[in-house]
Amino acid sequence: MNWQRVYDVLAHLFPALSVSRWWGIDDPYERSWGCVLVQNTTWHNASLALNRLREHGLTSIVYMSEVEVDRLAQVIRPAGFYSRKAETLKRLAAWWVRHGGVEGVESLKTGRIRRELLGMKGIGEETADTLLLYVLDRKTFIGDQYSRRFVNRVTGEKKRTYDAIRREVLAAGLKTHDLQLLHAYIVEFGKQFCRKRNPDCPACPFAEYCHYSFRG
Repeated sequence: MNWQRVYDVLAHLFPALSVSRWWGIDDPYERSWGCVLVQNTTWHNASLALNRLREHGLTSIVYMSEVEVDRLAQVIRPAGFYSRKAETLKRLAAWWVRHGGVEGVESLKTGRIRRELLGMKGIGEETADTLLLYVLDRKTFIGDQYSRRFVNRVTGEKKRTYDAIRREVLAAGLKTHDLQLLHAYIVEFGKQFCRKRNPDCPACPFAEYCHYSFRG
């Protein structure tokens, strides 16, 4: 797949989309909490939980690392799975503190950061790569459900794994900011056009060479 072409087509489709506008958050630690809170839920629910963290003054890595896990769980209830996520947030906060925050982590190589994050209970590939890409501005890609649906439908190859898609996109040589936008574009494209049910194939700019569209 020509990922530069995919990027160009989607950039034309979503000209007003920016990383900051898409996230609605600029603070790196709040973004990192969001990476955990959004697991197995919608961004709307994650945002409700994040707002409650702000209201309770718990968004800094120091306060997050010191708050009792039971209290934290009650604060983030809107995100669902709140007990498990509270424990993960505490582990992530401790990791930030141990490394001296964003500034300290900046000196570490991407591979090491990814290994450490994946070694943390409650953090899988998608969460780790989201944190790397959008919080630390590191080159990686997120082969999430939207990316897999897009690739599988366009290519007709339904066995593309998370890591296979991540590696394929990285091999295209896109800049970090473009990788951030590409993922945001694909998510929005998946919500508006390439939906799980009732996709809008007639309006899709990839319809002329999409295997799913041909089949339909």
